[in-house]
Amino acid sequence: MAKKKDEHHGGAWKVAYADFVTAMMALFIVLWIIAPEPNDNKIVYEDEIDTAPPPPPDQGAQGGDQKDPGEKNLDKKGEGNAAQKKVDLQLIADELIKMMKVDELDVDRPVDVKLVNDTIKITLFDRQKQAFFKTGTAQLTEWGDFVLKNLAYVAVRHEMSLLLDGHTAKGNAAASDRADFGPWELSSERAAASRRRLLNFELPAEQIVRINGYADTRPLEGLDPKMPQNQRLTVHMGIR
Repeated sequence: MAKKKDEHHGGAWKVAYADFVTAMMALFIVLWIIAPEPNDNKIVYEDEIDTAPPPPPDQGAQGGDQKDPGEKNLDKKGEGNAAQKKVDLQLIADELIKMMKVDELDVDRPVDVKLVNDTIKITLFDRQKQAFFKTGTAQLTEWGDFVLKNLAYVAVRHEMSLLLDGHTAKGNAAASDRADFGPWELSSERAAASRRRLLNFELPAEQIVRINGYADTRPLEGLDPKMPQNQRLTVHMGIR
């Protein structure tokens, strides 16, 4: 009798183990079902160090500075903050895409959103079928006004710094009677007009770090400088 009792006790663990495996499989299935769907916005990361908004003056040590032992823990904390910053930027970028109702599958979409280092790069194309500015001028269209209103709302809500870059296509004519008004003036005035409109939407002036006009000197990579896609406004948004 003792032998049979020991044999029965020895097999009980198999039943318990099978129950445990079944429970784990059920848990895995539940977690898989409730997991968030992957991001379909096709946001990518790029390296464009020269266009990123500069960090606040109190960030980063000067060359040659010596760190004390306590600063090592701050470095680890900084790495964690950087990872969280990437997540925050991704969420903000998703929010912008939804607000502007951008169809990422549309080849001729008027807006392109990417994560570049620690910023969100928003390229606003001045396309013929959905123009951002009125032809040859720095006057915003209804679409351009709508986009800047959304950008201002998000920038205020998340306390973001902005850079505005105006670009033109090679050979693009400015609608002006002034002989000295060309691509440089047009791209600069478009950046300035966008800044003024953002301020009208209650974006604090200190959140706009810089505006630039590049004329036709920075065409999109791999694209003929004369192509209309080069006619654009680029906005870089970074968390302050």
